[in-house]
Amino acid sequence: MSGNRNTRVKICGNTNVEDAIMAAKAGADALGVINVANTRRYIDLEDAKKIFEALPVFVSKVVVVTLDNMPIEFVHDKIKSIEELGADCIQLHGEEPMELVAELRANMESKIRIIKKVGVGGDKDKCLENALAYENVVDAILLDTVIGGTGEIGGTGKEHDWNISKEIVERVKKPVILAGGLNPDNVAKARALVKPYAVDVSSGVESEVRKKDAVKVKKFIEGAKSANR
Repeated sequence: MSGNRNTRVKICGNTNVEDAIMAAKAGADALGVINVANTRRYIDLEDAKKIFEALPVFVSKVVVVTLDNMPIEFVHDKIKSIEELGADCIQLHGEEPMELVAELRANMESKIRIIKKVGVGGDKDKCLENALAYENVVDAILLDTVIGGTGEIGGTGKEHDWNISKEIVERVKKPVILAGGLNPDNVAKARALVKPYAVDVSSGVESEVRKKDAVKVKKFIEGAKSANR
């Protein structure tokens, strides 16, 4: 979905209220928390609720989860818990099959939106095929770097081929969010080439794992939004 003139910014991997408020004041459009066990930026839903309750009303609240290989009863309970938090979006960051995502969409009681991660790396045609497969059952596609064998679901700090992402943006009709290796020094270039609906950053604005750097956050948001003016 190309032609976006006003790039949005999502700061993800927030672990505390102070960092989230700082990012919101710096101009972030969305704040993400990661509720995926055994990942470096994991927080539980109680802590996520505290962060969300502290945010300004016009900042979107995103919960990142992985729901592949989970019993369907667990999946529905998880979705209900996230809906009760007051989240605006749920970001599916695993290998959830299209059929599961479609079922979640059909059974959701709230107006929470679904973002689906599509990994970028290797075969360009496969990446595009994956993105197109999900576009009719989600509200947005998020493109993140695939690194085989690491076990990481994001926050790797590694770039992928932005030309693949550019083609996906041009072909997919839903909003596309660019993630993967973005930082204050490269976000303006990535934005200009790919023209995504939004950009997403986690490790690229940290002073250390789980702690955001106010200077980096401000510089990243300014770089992402510089072309908007």
